[in-house]
Amino acid sequence: MKRFTLFFLLVLLGCSHKKKIEVERSFYYWRSVFHLSQSERNALDSLSVHRLYVKFFDVDWNINSKSAIPITHIQFRTSPPSGFIIIPVIFITNETLQFVPIEQIDILGEQMIKLIQNISIVNSLLPSSEIQIDCDWTANTKEKYFQLLKAIQKQPGTKGKQITSTIRLHQLKFVRQTGIPPVARGLLMCYNMANLYDPEIPNSILDVEELRKYIGALREYPIKLDIALPIFDWYVWFRNSRFKGLIQTSNLDKKISKTEKTVFEKDSMVNGYTFEKGDWIRYENCSASDLKAAARMIRELLQNDSVTVILYHLNEHNLSKYSQHEMEDIFNCFY
Repeated sequence: MKRFTLFFLLVLLGCSHKKKIEVERSFYYWRSVFHLSQSERNALDSLSVHRLYVKFFDVDWNINSKSAIPITHIQFRTSPPSGFIIIPVIFITNETLQFVPIEQIDILGEQMIKLIQNISIVNSLLPSSEIQIDCDWTANTKEKYFQLLKAIQKQPGTKGKQITSTIRLHQLKFVRQTGIPPVARGLLMCYNMANLYDPEIPNSILDVEELRKYIGALREYPIKLDIALPIFDWYVWFRNSRFKGLIQTSNLDKKISKTEKTVFEKDSMVNGYTFEKGDWIRYENCSASDLKAAARMIRELLQNDSVTVILYHLNEHNLSKYSQHEMEDIFNCFY
């Protein structure tokens, strides 16, 4: 009897080694016009997604006016589904931080929040509990970026809201150089981890073994982190083995086979793109198996009581690459 009791306790301990956490499912919406197709609405409904992280605008540096200005404001062609929460996301370029005078940072933060409020009011959006700032800051711009985050949190329009910041993999790995943003919570972007410009690498978007090299410090990171995973794909264009550009998959869809490498044997025109003989493109995608492997690896290191898992990003093309079961499995890896 004692042996049985001991065995039963060991089984219970073995099954409960991983602390259960609450998982909020979400997507990024990274288009300039907000309009959900019926298939996108169906996917959100079937996956029990009730909020989207929507890019409201970019902030870039204007060399003519020598000022930081908002660009590519989102236009809401249709309203979000009833009861849906929209989380505003603002992307600010690192170049903006390089050039903006530090004494103008507080003013910039005020302008950003006022514009978010205006977009929300005009489009009758439900109040959100969060505003996310997205920036690939560096060791040289961290002081200005962190001041901007503090300025944003002081605004009347952010009272009661949580300000979060995206964290890129290099900012996690090299935390001593890049610093820790002064926010209660971050969002770890688990993609674009390899050198896009290197003709030798197979996939710059997601490489599970490369990811492993970056996330070792996840347990020790002092702020709680939510997780973003990629479901997008693209073609990387090379000429003479030098990076030529990125091509969205939909721009070549059905014209080019989705093989790892396509070499053009002669000068070619495809959907407005002029390829010279010898040019080649590398197709990069994220398989469901790699996404699940990445999710499981990250989950083992998470110390959170709760996590928001965001897939980047929502559109019909990206959704069409995965079955509902596969997307469920990706989210379920975090439970």
